[in-house]
Parts: sequence; structure tokens; C-alpha cells
Amino acid sequence: MALHGTAYESLAGFGLRFEAYVARTVAEYVLDNDVRGKVWLADRDGELAGCAAIAERPGNVAQLRWVLVDTANRGTGLGRTLVTHAIDWCVVRDFDCIRLETTEGLPVSMQLYQKLGFRTVSSEVAELWDGPRALIRMEKSLRAPAA
Repeated sequence: MALHGTAYESLAGFGLRFEAYVARTVAEYVLDNDVRGKVWLADRDGELAGCAAIAERPGNVAQLRWVLVDTANRGTGLGRTLVTHAIDWCVVRDFDCIRLETTEGLPVSMQLYQKLGFRTVSSEVAELWDGPRALIRMEKSLRAPAA
């Protein structure tokens, strides 16, 4: 959670309230989801450099959460590596699809998700941590299309 706070603090609307929002979603992962899923943490020189997680959801769906690379390690491919590990983990466990939620103002993240096969399934204004903001839902099918 602290990594989210420091990595996003320079972006408009991603201050302390965003860090608290992330803390709440981590608590929900533990309390409501019973920690069903997996978390990946990347370490560089003894420091936390990035993270990604999968939360198992009903209906054989995985949710990609908390994808983040600290500012010193951006542009190194670490984000792609973390998300690829998460996708591979979901494939091995035979999930039908992976979903994620993101928001406007994160173009590098959006490009990464699109390059890895996620497509936008909805975008609407929702009340988030700092007020009304676009909530973008993306999905990656892990099933071959029907012939």
C-alpha cells in the first residue's frame, strides 16, 4: 500500500485517499475473499520494486489487482513480467477469463494491458476515492473462441 502511495503521489487525484482506497481493497481481499489467489512481489536490491495480484472471483473468473512498478524501475519490463506471471498462473488454474479495473490517467498501464490481450468491456463514470472518475473495466478471455 505504501508503494502505491509513493508511486502515484505525483498523479492528480492519486494522493492519500487513493492509498486508503488500496488499503481497503487489500483488506477486502483478506477478509471477504479469504486470500484466494496469489500475490507477486518484485524485489530489486532489497527494496520492493513492484507487485501484482490475482483475486479469485465467482464464476471461474480471476481479477488482476494492484499492478504497480515503482518509479525507479519503470521502463524495465518489470510490469510486463509481473502481469505475464499472473496470466500464466490463471491459465494453469484453468480460469475462463481475467478481469481488471483501471481508470483514466494511466496510459502506460492501459497500453500494457492492451498489448497483453485485455480489451475494454466498459467505461463509465463512477464514484471512486476522489469523486467521480472514469472506471474502465477490461477483460482477457483465456478460452479459445468457439469455431
